Amino acid sequence: MKKTGSLIMALGLALSLCACAGGEKDEQTGDAAGDKPYEGTSITVVTCNNAATRMAVEHLDEFEEETGMEVNIEIYEPDDAIQKVAVNAAAGGAGVDVFCYRPIQESLSYEENGWFIPLDDYIADSEGYDYEDFFASAREATTGEDGHIYGIPYLVEGEIIFVNTEIFESLGLEEYPETLEELLEACEKAYDPANNQYGIALRGEGNQAVTQFSGFLYAFGGDFMDYDNMTATMNTPEALAALEYYAELLKFGPEGITSANLTDSQTYFKQGLTLFRIDAYSQNPITVDPEQSLVWDKVDYAMFPAGDNGVTPYNITAWAWAISSNSEHQDAAWEFIEWASGKEQDVLAALDGGFGARTSTWEDEEAMENIPENLAEVVRQTGEVGYDLDRPLCFNAAEVRAIVGEMIDAANSGMRGDELKEFVETKNAEMQALLDTE
Repeated sequence: MKKTGSLIMALGLALSLCACAGGEKDEQTGDAAGDKPYEGTSITVVTCNNAATRMAVEHLDEFEEETGMEVNIEIYEPDDAIQKVAVNAAAGGAGVDVFCYRPIQESLSYEENGWFIPLDDYIADSEGYDYEDFFASAREATTGEDGHIYGIPYLVEGEIIFVNTEIFESLGLEEYPETLEELLEACEKAYDPANNQYGIALRGEGNQAVTQFSGFLYAFGGDFMDYDNMTATMNTPEALAALEYYAELLKFGPEGITSANLTDSQTYFKQGLTLFRIDAYSQNPITVDPEQSLVWDKVDYAMFPAGDNGVTPYNITAWAWAISSNSEHQDAAWEFIEWASGKEQDVLAALDGGFGARTSTWEDEEAMENIPENLAEVVRQTGEVGYDLDRPLCFNAAEVRAIVGEMIDAANSGMRGDELKEFVETKNAEMQALLDTE
């Protein structure tokens, strides 16, 4: 931890870490006392609690000693961090230099409002930074509508299959499902409610299920919308087929699965009730925690299965670093991001339980010492082929997501064929009406 600073709590979690400040310097030339290029420069970083942040805090004194920079890191609950950034940016304040953001939720509004700056030139001038080392889906997620790079990803999560090896072996199965058809067949074979055994744990409640449904939607060749034309596309044959498939898969889950949320889905699998669970790989620590899981030593991992459109799991960037357009120390802000998201720091974050976006980290023996080999391989593959969205991306995202959730609920209730198509047509029109306001 930082030793020469002050600790300031914000909402129970915020903290500030400061070093002794020196005189002012010219950030462009790096002129300063001695060889510390940012002597006298002070920046503020607004973020939330995660492995990348914890490692930045733990090693901050080394960074400050090398650069001469004073770094004030404020750590908040996620929603409070976003609120802090929004209030500061809307007021045109220079009080925040580096901030965290969620690309799916905030990218569109931040880009439109001009709240962060393009990082293209910084990346191009950073020798040895190896931007291409970040997962392709993560790079896509942090690239703006105008083609400029606005964020550096530091926390990702993707859709995979968790496998209960005890049930798998008891069924005489030999290979994990590689296609949606094989997944359905395996779940049906495992389904034995008389003995409290089931095929699948998934989020069933419509709104909660949207993110997990996305991989199936992409697998059938569908999407929530045509983003080039901002046209709702949940009424296409591909999307309708995905809705029906998802509902059929849920039939092989425990009783009540159609109303299951994230926690319910976790519980089904952790209690040893289901052969498979499909959700984000970032939930593995809970799944293999002996104090929380009855199957902690009976878990393996498999890639999301292929549909007609190939292997299409989501692999989203949950959090990324950005530089405020109001910052008066943008060069220093990049210096911090370059260090905090570098390969060495990413390995340290992985050792602390983080799920970083660098491919090299998932190939590093030291970083993977606490990660099962098969999980690491699945994460690597998912990061390369995954889609960078797991929900609709638009300004009215919450409302549009809720409408998709209603479609999922309708399919789960038993609607099929023309009845489902008619219902979806109506809801798709509601989606379009929202998109037309953007």
